[in-house]
Amino acid sequence: MKRLSLAIAFFAVLAVPVLASAANFRFQKVGEGVYAALAEPGSRAASNCLIVVADYQVILAGAHFTKATTRELIDFVRSITPLQVRYVVLTHHHAGFDALDTDFPLNADIIVSERTWQVLRKEPGRIKNQVIFFEKGLTIKRGTREIVMTATERGHSEGDVFVTLPEDGVLFTSDLVFNDVGGYMGDGYFRDWIADLDTLAALDVRTVVPGLGAVTNGDGIKRFRSFFRDFATEALRLAAKGLDVDAAKREFSLPQYRNMPGFKTFFDANFRRAYNELKGLQ
Repeated sequence: MKRLSLAIAFFAVLAVPVLASAANFRFQKVGEGVYAALAEPGSRAASNCLIVVADYQVILAGAHFTKATTRELIDFVRSITPLQVRYVVLTHHHAGFDALDTDFPLNADIIVSERTWQVLRKEPGRIKNQVIFFEKGLTIKRGTREIVMTATERGHSEGDVFVTLPEDGVLFTSDLVFNDVGGYMGDGYFRDWIADLDTLAALDVRTVVPGLGAVTNGDGIKRFRSFFRDFATEALRLAAKGLDVDAAKREFSLPQYRNMPGFKTFFDANFRRAYNELKGLQ
């Protein structure tokens, strides 16, 4: 009976209809007033986002924002509510990505982890918005809704944040999890990331919005964790042979993931990062 209930819950998540599609995102309702903006493959959107409509304002969470993708997100918000985006949770930032200084409405405050802020403040572009940063965790209550933000020390990047909506059973992992697709891991901290995945897998949630890929549940986290462990284990195996990174890359073999969407696209950057970091364990 328990297995049947879990199966029903899983297919219920998959059956939620897409509300709208645009050039860069597909928008899917995942809870009351909660929407996933799912990056369209090959578009300018490099990552999924989460939109939360609270009693008096809207909270947007995600990363890799550009003018085009931000405009599309704001347009969708306007189509579902007269409320304005008041907070933007920037879940992570990659050094050199400086498209953030003019992209957000000026009345929206940016929320980031303290570690991400230290990376962000070194960028040449000036952020015009007000910034709120926190060290480990921050919870904001807006009307009847709680938005819980938790900062990792290191994972996909320096100071990733994942967002939980306890009443809705919704988790937004940002790029800590990719659901059945390959994503960018070239700034990852592999030894820390696996611990973050264990934390995420232990959370009691019904719906998971990953950084890339379709909306899923806890099984999606576990599948990515299995992929991540296999990828890291293969890098460690090659590091033990004492090969240089290019020779190791040629010997790398995970045939079960060869046809995963995005795997080949990011393989070079992902493998080099994993190999160079993990070889220190040998």
